[in-house]
Amino acid sequence: MNKKQKRSLLLFVPFLATLLLLVLAGCESSRVGPELPRPNPPAPAAQPIILASIVRDNSNLTAIAGATIKILRADNTIVTTLLTDNSGKYSYDVSNITETSLSVSASKNGYGIGTKTAEIKKSLNIAFVDDILLTKLTVSTAAITPAAGGSATNTNPQTISTSPLTVTIPPGAVSQNFTLSISSVPAAQVPRPQSANQAIQTAAQFGPSGTMFTIPVTVKMPLPNKQAVGKTFPLFKLNETNNTWTNTGITATVDATGTNITAQLSSFSTYATADDISITTTTGTPTTQDIENVTLSSGTTTKSYSQTNSSSVTVTGTVSNQWILDVVNTATRNKNLGTTTKQIQFNFPAIPSEYIRNGVQYNPAKPNEAGNWTYRWVVTRTTQTTTSTANGGVAPNNYSATVTIVEQTINIDAARSGWVWVKHDQGG
Repeated sequence: MNKKQKRSLLLFVPFLATLLLLVLAGCESSRVGPELPRPNPPAPAAQPIILASIVRDNSNLTAIAGATIKILRADNTIVTTLLTDNSGKYSYDVSNITETSLSVSASKNGYGIGTKTAEIKKSLNIAFVDDILLTKLTVSTAAITPAAGGSATNTNPQTISTSPLTVTIPPGAVSQNFTLSISSVPAAQVPRPQSANQAIQTAAQFGPSGTMFTIPVTVKMPLPNKQAVGKTFPLFKLNETNNTWTNTGITATVDATGTNITAQLSSFSTYATADDISITTTTGTPTTQDIENVTLSSGTTTKSYSQTNSSSVTVTGTVSNQWILDVVNTATRNKNLGTTTKQIQFNFPAIPSEYIRNGVQYNPAKPNEAGNWTYRWVVTRTTQTTTSTANGGVAPNNYSATVTIVEQTINIDAARSGWVWVKHDQGG
């Protein structure tokens, strides 16, 4: 190395050392110096309001796949019809629904019909409905021929009669062979009658639905309470489109035992009779406890909460206790007995315009603070005792029953739910 190169090297080394010191000082300064807040995130998109739940077997709470779901308005017009998936679940976007509540019914061949009321709370961006429990029916069948006709019987657990549900098809009533099926249906597994002061007293499915007869067939349907011999009731037929009852104009007459009605049918479907009944209900003081707070800064999350309802019934007079319990349950929002779940999908709502500035989240109360808005739902469980007194029948066959139901319900405390500003942690 010549002298000139040595002189250049001696000049470069101090420069390199100085540069290294400046780099180290800069790193140290970035480590201990003032920290800058992270910028506010852009406003996330609002999520749709999804109504979702599950249909289960009442006996073991297993999911029922392929159940038909009908969502209806208060005037019985249909919003949509859909099927449960392999897990017994269904869901529907109700973001554009103007109603605050809807009726949701579930049905499947071999089961009854269950109905629940769905609540839509747009201010909270949620919708929810309880599980729907369906009771599996006991189905009796018989081979029917044109020459011989035929008959079948089926037990009904909600009756005081010693006679079963019976269908008798005379010879010549049909033109070809078919398999007759009949099932008694519990009062809680059919829609309520249109009249508020009536209750379904006996109901049955006769199939195949739509089968026509050239000669009327005779049905004998057992009753849940004793009636005057010769008394008549109108026979109702189920409109399977919107699950409402229509008066067929057919008269059903109480037989000589006072515990059955008989009628003549020209076609098969689901039929029922209704009787006058008075139900008065009182509710006790509810107790409420917080379960959890659910918070979201974007997107959705789904939670399931357990609910347990219990009941007891005492009666005077001759009447089926199980029928009375079903009638009161149906009249008081068709409560599920036992432990079930309520599924709620929490959906992040649209951030109010005053919380957005130049497309990013902003807190008017703290305009210089970095952070983001979250939405918080306060979930509660309320326990309440309902006592109902049901009266019906005509002397000397009148009856009275007192039904007590202890019910748990999952609610969202709207007063304590809403927007929460989360300050950003500072980072380097």
